[in-house]
Amino acid sequence: MKQQEIKTEEKFMSHNAWFCTSAGIVCLLLSVYSLTNHDIEEMTILGISVLFYMVVIAIFIIKAGFPLKMYFKYAYNDEFLNTIDTNAYKHTSCAFGVCLLGVLYNNDAIPSEVSHANMAIFYLGIILLVYGISTLWQSRD
Repeated sequence: MKQQEIKTEEKFMSHNAWFCTSAGIVCLLLSVYSLTNHDIEEMTILGISVLFYMVVIAIFIIKAGFPLKMYFKYAYNDEFLNTIDTNAYKHTSCAFGVCLLGVLYNNDAIPSEVSHANMAIFYLGIILLVYGISTLWQSRD
């Protein structure tokens, strides 16, 4: 494998990790927002910020300079990056299991107005955040 291809994959992994981390934070904010009062001003601000986030991500994907086939690859060619990715998935599955056990254990403490969609967004946020942080932590140098 060429050195340039390794650098491209490292750059792609870094961008992917930052994207997952920021998307996880947005998902967690959206899931917590349902517990607050639903004022029209707050909903407008939240909607505009999520729309702004989606536009920035779309611009990032267009301008990143990665070939489209790289977005649909399931493994990295570099062995070190592939190990980082595998370990990040292990951390994600462990965190998801702990999160599910925590929700089952504290089931009575969760307010009844929390919907299944909010819980799904919460779980998605946890998964994205843990994957992004794990990838960033392992690939630091």
